Formats: sequence, C-alpha cells, structure tokens
Amino acid sequence: MVKVRVVGMDEFAIKKGHRDFATVIVDLEHIEIIDILDYRDQEKLIQYFQSRGTEWCEGIEVFCSDMWQGFINTAKAVFPKATLVVDRFHFFSYLNKVVDNQRKSLRRQFKDQEHFKRLKWALLKNAENLTVDDKKKLVCAFLLAPQLKIIYEHKENFRLIFNQRLTREQGEIALTQWIEEAKQIKNKHLDKFLYMLNTWKAYVLNYFTHRFTTSIIEGINNSIKTVKRMGYGFRNFANFKHRVLISFA
Repeated sequence: MVKVRVVGMDEFAIKKGHRDFATVIVDLEHIEIIDILDYRDQEKLIQYFQSRGTEWCEGIEVFCSDMWQGFINTAKAVFPKATLVVDRFHFFSYLNKVVDNQRKSLRRQFKDQEHFKRLKWALLKNAENLTVDDKKKLVCAFLLAPQLKIIYEHKENFRLIFNQRLTREQGEIALTQWIEEAKQIKNKHLDKFLYMLNTWKAYVLNYFTHRFTTSIIEGINNSIKTVKRMGYGFRNFANFKHRVLISFA
C-alpha cells in the first residue's frame, strides 16, 4: 500500500442548485482518490480521519484545500505534523473577479462606450494566451481607463510571482512588495482582495515550500459532474461513489 503524505480536499454539490455538499479527498502526490464522502460537515470530517488511525493522520506532511474554514479546522485537528497550504488558484480566481468588477463598474459608468463592451474574456485570460484581437481590445480600453490597466497588470504580476521557482522567503518578499504596491492603487475591489489575502497569507506562502495545489481535484470534480450527467442523477450515494471510483481506477 502506498503511503499517503499529501492530502487535498475539495467539495462538490451533490445536486445542482442545492447546498448539500460532498467532499473529495485525494492523495495529491500519487493523484489517487482516497475517498468520496456525502457530507462536508467539519465534525464528521474530523471523525472520519480519526477513524483512519493516529499513525495514518500523523503521516500526513502536507494538507491542501481552498479557504473554507471547515477544511482548515479539520486539518488542524487531525494532522498534527502537516503544513497547511491554501490553494493559489483560488486567489487567481478571486483576483480575476477584482478585474471583472472594475470592468463592470466602467460598463455602468460609460454605457455607450464600445471599448468597454465584449472585454471580459480578454481581461481574464492569462497574458500569454491573448490573441491579437484581445490585445487590441485591451490597448483601447486601457487608454480610456488607466486604472483598469494598472489592476490588470497587477493581476498578471501576482500570477507571475507564483509561477516562479522561488523559495518561501523569496516568495514572501515578492508578495509583500506586491501587497504594498496594491495598497497604493486605492481601488475598493482590490482592497477587499488584499484583506482576504492578508488573512490567509501564511498558508498561501506555504505553496513555495511544497508546491501542491488542488487543481488536480478540480479536474476530478469535472469528471464527477460528467458521471452525474451520464447517470441522470444517482439516488443512492454509494452507487454513485462506486461509479466514480471505477472511472478513476
């Protein structure tokens, strides 16, 4: 049996439009599903991991998840030797929302300005994926809205920090500088992001030490959605879980 050292957790909705969540637990090092649970309740999660035994829990060296406090609290309670990593891609997603909220503000303020229309996807793409047409749209929009350009470039600089092979110390220096520069922009959308980032900063910086993310689980969740669609909705969770595990065998 392969020793599990790195655990990642994420959630998915059991039924579309409902707030009843299931939890996917993955061995991120070996890219294997450990289990799928029909709940996301913190106390139940703690009991689940405790049932796996003290030796198993003490063998976990890295835990990775999003910012849901229930996952973080669970890891603190059951994995005494683990370093906690908050997934960087969730921060990329939130920063994209900052850029898009600035775009929406411009659309409301300048309803007839053509250069602010059909701009969303060009703004949210990574810079290296921009087409020639995307670049033209951005140049025109940035000439009219310099702050939008500043926020967009800051978004790209944030992503660049995490794409470099930095040590934790180097990452902290780069991220701290990024935060200080972002404060000077004085944008309400960006300020909300900075508050959240500062709250989780220590866990985000742990990425530079271990470099694990939950992106693998995002792919698994997409496959789970496919299984749900093919099964037209499973009434029995055990059958659904079995079908998912077979698909990843």
